[in-house]
Amino acid sequence: MKVAGVITEYNPFHNGHKYQLKQIKRLTSADYIVVAMSGDFVQRGEPAIIDKYERTRMALLSGADLVLELPSVFATASAEFFARGGVSVLKNTGVVDTLCYGVESVDHELTKLVTGVLKNPPAAYSASLARLIQGGMSFPAARSRALCEYFQDKYDSSSEKLDAFIASPNNILAIEYEKALMDCDITGFPIQRVGEGYHSTDSTSEFSSATAVRGVISTLVDVNKRNSITNMQLDNSGISAKLSQLMPSGCADILVDCILGGHIVLPDDVSDMLYYSLLTEKDTGYEKYADCTKELSAKIVKNIYKYESFTQFCNLLKSKNLTYTRISRVLTHILLGIEKDDFNICMDNPYLRILGFKKSSGELMHLLKKRASAPLITKVADAPYELISKDIFATDLYGRLCHSQQNEFTHGVVII
Repeated sequence: MKVAGVITEYNPFHNGHKYQLKQIKRLTSADYIVVAMSGDFVQRGEPAIIDKYERTRMALLSGADLVLELPSVFATASAEFFARGGVSVLKNTGVVDTLCYGVESVDHELTKLVTGVLKNPPAAYSASLARLIQGGMSFPAARSRALCEYFQDKYDSSSEKLDAFIASPNNILAIEYEKALMDCDITGFPIQRVGEGYHSTDSTSEFSSATAVRGVISTLVDVNKRNSITNMQLDNSGISAKLSQLMPSGCADILVDCILGGHIVLPDDVSDMLYYSLLTEKDTGYEKYADCTKELSAKIVKNIYKYESFTQFCNLLKSKNLTYTRISRVLTHILLGIEKDDFNICMDNPYLRILGFKKSSGELMHLLKKRASAPLITKVADAPYELISKDIFATDLYGRLCHSQQNEFTHGVVII
């Protein structure tokens, strides 16, 4: 039996994701696909636009066979820890033999070269990185430039191609996946992405990015709140048809139901909760939280009374050497109580939280129970609370944001 794995967010699931799952089955001849998916908060440092159970349902309807939760500690982390956490989840299943991931360009030679440098940084690269950061560059920009400097005489290609490869968020994740795979028996399998780039806001393409899809949803929710659009009016406005152009029809139906039920969550919906968390620890600072430096903690304290909303505060704090995404992650870590030591604690105490599976995947589930090297959690009430307390807290907060009556103890595994 051949089992492929995917590490993802599906925020939300769209046509590009369905294309990837089809390509995985076609190119790897996988019998089953196991997905390690972010929970209710995602890597950009924001709440997911719909909850993890609805996103699980979308995935199972569109080609996935089993969905496991990527713990919130890793789901909201930088690319390195996001990748390490995802690979750890798939490795601990004992059944996944291939990790498939999307890339802007399939370049095995360059991927291996960059992976080797980042795994065991040469002195020349480290010196360049330190110099560029001290010069005021953000870490992602400095890393990209330092790699270009290191490879300029070692890689037979144009500097433009090298720069473009390293600057792509999907390629950087691919490199981090390959780094994490060096320590296990799972094989990496890159798949060429199709359609718009990661940051594209173009919603006219069949393969629009998740960013563009969220933009369409955000516009709809704003209109819905202002005008109290009914289901009939929603259909008449063409929004349902629009969503069906961007994602599989079953996923569009789920999304429309979430919109009409008031269960969509946008980044600024966390604003009041976050401000309370910031005020609570204003006197002690925030340096204990993941990714937060002493300097950023001081900057948050200095500007706290200028706080208006989550996104406004991220924009206020960002600078040449501090990206919006870095700040949003730190603020989300403060909100969720994710501290620096939690990465190691979670890595040392792995678990496999099952969010959903297909009835037709009986053979896979049987093998999973035999081979898993970490506890399988299907019922939260039966799991040691300390093991998944961060995820329970994150979901409790999210439930308040999306007006859900369900919680981790009442919501069952999604079975299709």
